[in-house]
Amino acid sequence: MIRDWFPVNDGLAVAARLSPRALTRRQATALELVLLILCGAAAATATALIRLRLGIPGHAIVLSVIPMVVGLALAPRRLAGFIMGASALATAASLSMSGTARFGSGAITSLCLVGPILDLALARARTGWRLYLGIVSAGIGANLVALGSRAAAKLLGLDLGGNVRPFDSWWAQATITYTLCGAIAGLIAAVCCFRWREQRSKQEAAGQ
Repeated sequence: MIRDWFPVNDGLAVAARLSPRALTRRQATALELVLLILCGAAAATATALIRLRLGIPGHAIVLSVIPMVVGLALAPRRLAGFIMGASALATAASLSMSGTARFGSGAITSLCLVGPILDLALARARTGWRLYLGIVSAGIGANLVALGSRAAAKLLGLDLGGNVRPFDSWWAQATITYTLCGAIAGLIAAVCCFRWREQRSKQEAAGQ
């Protein structure tokens, strides 16, 4: 069955702050799949429509990382990031074709890849620092790929956004800020959605 393709990621399920349904159901439910699709769509919509205007290259990663980490906390399944990434891509395509929004090369790259990168980074993660490190690493990784995509667009003269900075001055700043923004976005999402320490059961707590 298709639901067997998405087994529970036990480390995420135990550490999640949001009491995921996966703790009681080993097979993925339709509700979980809908939640993942909605989180991917939310990431794409937020990236398209919200302008933080911080003036820091790479800061938009927070708009895609947080909704997708929320999705992992609600439905901690293997390949959950892939589902959210596919949903984000479909939503971004719909928004672009309808003329509602335009996505830069860096934004669309990080949006589509952050989910699959989260899957890879958290495949063996458990609670504690390894889980946090996995999410932070995924944020950095997705933003560095976005940095490469944006740099290529600039070098090829395809960066058509307003107020385009010269490549040399942009690159010197972006190599630092893209890394930091990816790390900060991942850390914020990890702290909001997952516990650092494994929550003790009531029986264990009563025995002390």
